[in-house]
Amino acid sequence: MKFVNPLFGFIGSSLLLFGSAHKAPSQHISDLDVSEVTQIHRHLSDPKNRLVQDPSKLSTRYSWQHMSEFYPTAQIVRKGGYSPLQKAIAPGIGALSLGEETVDKHLDTHAVDAFMVIRHGKIVYERYNTMYPNDKHIWWSSGKVIGATLLAMLEAEGKVDVSKSVSSYLPELKGTVWDDISVEAALDMATGLNGTEHDEPQHDSRSNPKQIWYRWAVSIGMYPDTIGLNASPMEVIAKMKKRNEPYTKFEYNSINTFIVNRIVEAVTHKPLHRYFSERIWQKIGAQNDGYVVTTPKEGYGLFYGMMNSTLEDMGRFGMIFTPSGTHFTGSPILPPSALERMQTQPRKTMYDKAFMGQAMQKKFGERNLTNRYQWDAVFADGDLYKSGFGGQGLYVSPKNDTVIVWFGTNDGKGGEEAMARKIVNYLHTQH
Repeated sequence: MKFVNPLFGFIGSSLLLFGSAHKAPSQHISDLDVSEVTQIHRHLSDPKNRLVQDPSKLSTRYSWQHMSEFYPTAQIVRKGGYSPLQKAIAPGIGALSLGEETVDKHLDTHAVDAFMVIRHGKIVYERYNTMYPNDKHIWWSSGKVIGATLLAMLEAEGKVDVSKSVSSYLPELKGTVWDDISVEAALDMATGLNGTEHDEPQHDSRSNPKQIWYRWAVSIGMYPDTIGLNASPMEVIAKMKKRNEPYTKFEYNSINTFIVNRIVEAVTHKPLHRYFSERIWQKIGAQNDGYVVTTPKEGYGLFYGMMNSTLEDMGRFGMIFTPSGTHFTGSPILPPSALERMQTQPRKTMYDKAFMGQAMQKKFGERNLTNRYQWDAVFADGDLYKSGFGGQGLYVSPKNDTVIVWFGTNDGKGGEEAMARKIVNYLHTQH
């Protein structure tokens, strides 16, 4: 069954969804024969084929682990020696019951490409199904927290005031609705503006050329410009309109992430991929360079979903939110005040008023959740979760010094996020 990537868009007038989570493929994608790779490239050379994502097809599984072969990218440079994370495998994790199956059984039968648990800075569980440890995979929307984290660091240093308007940092938006939208509201997906991804009345954000979201996707090069738009991303965003008061609802929108990322660049005068490298990637002993897909015209790093790295390096990024993050440099990379901001949401009543909050409550079976600084779910105990399209996930438990990361090529309905929370709670009872 075909699926259209929500970061790339719709084909036709309706969204086609997966059925159930697909069985885990057994083949490592990097082992494909040259003839298969050639066929995949020929197929994906048609932009229309790139838009439609079908995880049952080899072309999708290949492209999600080789995005740099199909789009322009910018490198996120590592620095210094690589020191592999120590391993202290905990057998009880794989045997942990999830009801009708165990963690091991779940990863045997679901299309999870790789899964890792890091506790106290050590790998206590890892599984690679369709990729090798050195292979890179796309994060999809799990990467949204990258720019938000950098902005939170700038806030902690007094270089950004999130109570100020977006247009005070992005002058090209002065005289628009963004004069009345705070940076904080953009961070929290609570601007009240149109162009949302799930909550438009007609559910046609990605299929209707008149919709802001569709036009923004064209402007950043994710959609072909068949409508003669010929506009920059900021020119499109400047035309957004107010629909609700800010903080009425938690309404998911990648345009907010794009705004956050451009603010970081405006304040630092550096491309986001370079600033991310300097402030974080070069300090975590990364296994490899990462990379991000860029817009073809301006070279903007599309961290709203197009970050790529090894799984272990994604886990290392997650570690900066935990006590083990001090192992990298001897002191916290992320200021404690920044983490506290992410864990504290003073406007909790908006969370379940729209699609994403309701979806998270259902996935975790918990109602006492909030969102904050691009994280999809912030728990009462301080844990943080960010999902990514197609089965990606970043779950961080600062209190339990645990990070769980995973890559997938599936429908996102396998329940890995709830499994991650159960693993964290299990480990807490063991130590």
